[in-house]
Amino acid sequence: MSKESLKMVKIASAFHPHGIKGQAELRLLNDNYDESILDEGMKVYLYPANEKSQVSKAGEEWVIQKLAFGNKVICTFNGVKDRTHLETMLPFELFVPRDAFPETENNEVYLVDLVDWDIVSPEGKQLGTLEGFSDNGQQYLFDVRLNDGSVITLPYVDAFFPEINSEKKQIVMIMPEYSE
Repeated sequence: MSKESLKMVKIASAFHPHGIKGQAELRLLNDNYDESILDEGMKVYLYPANEKSQVSKAGEEWVIQKLAFGNKVICTFNGVKDRTHLETMLPFELFVPRDAFPETENNEVYLVDLVDWDIVSPEGKQLGTLEGFSDNGQQYLFDVRLNDGSVITLPYVDAFFPEINSEKKQIVMIMPEYSE
């Protein structure tokens, strides 16, 4: 059950237990709880965040038993007996299959769908591909692998990425100018 073969999308991490009953405090990548796709009864896949976690490196399927959104996101998984059991699993990353996401409207795309799309200049010249993205808390950052093999990270703003062409699966990028 590799992350790549099932097109898995990381949506949360857990580093801390909550209480004594085996609940995990989740840190969602998208902090807009109203738009979270997590739900009680949902199958999710856990992968270890580092070597301290006893979650299998191949990943483990778990089912969300209870989920509470508030100041913190608190999650209980079916089969987690108590805090001690949960602590053996921590820290872990939580993934869901891409097909668990709702369909988009009006030519919208999820950022995860942009990965591996071509990056082109405004004139249409191939510059590279989108290797990945991250969030620094203020904005999304795109990791672009240029044709020469180097990777640059730029904020996903109109000044650098003025257009996304869903039909051609291309992202228009304006190369930054560097000064010495």
